[in-house]
Amino acid sequence: MGKRGLPFVVRPMEERDIPAVMAIERVSFPAPWPESAYHYELRYGTGSRFFVLQPAGEDRANERGRRLRSVMRRRGISPVLGYAGLRFRSDRAHLSTLAIHPDWRGRGLGSFLLLTVLEEAVQEGAQQITLEVRPSNRVAQRLYAKIGFTHTGVRPGYYRDGEDAWLMALTLDEETVSRLRTLRRAVEARVRTIGRLSHQGASDGKW
Repeated sequence: MGKRGLPFVVRPMEERDIPAVMAIERVSFPAPWPESAYHYELRYGTGSRFFVLQPAGEDRANERGRRLRSVMRRRGISPVLGYAGLRFRSDRAHLSTLAIHPDWRGRGLGSFLLLTVLEEAVQEGAQQITLEVRPSNRVAQRLYAKIGFTHTGVRPGYYRDGEDAWLMALTLDEETVSRLRTLRRAVEARVRTIGRLSHQGASDGKW
């Protein structure tokens, strides 16, 4: 799910990624999923697709991503920078989770990851994608609204701590898919710049 030359890629999550995913999960959500939930989804979730975001580096042509990944590996830093999950049912997809490591937020990587998994939903034939978000999570709400999700309702007491969930949805019609692909191209251009800056920061010991 990555394009040649981009310093970051999105790939299917594997069970070996779960410890790094859980480290992000625990600092991102007031009521994090248990680790067993990810093992279950990856082993038995036939209608689920889970993904991780990481620096590129599998192909040697991507020098920035490869060097950044090498620096992170030498320092013992997990290459998993974020993750997302989709569940499919008939012609609909549900965004079950999305998070970026706190050290990498505010750089456009959330938009990059979201737009990448939305393209996966389009390829799977989804006509609509839905999600739940906490009313208190204004950052996530702004991201989803920027992409085009609209508020469709409230699910009272949805979260384990009693907070409601806002329901949001995006219809994946032809016009919307075209707009999402234009947005993705713009985000990819920003991500290329982020990759250069991030590599410089890694070399200087700044994150």
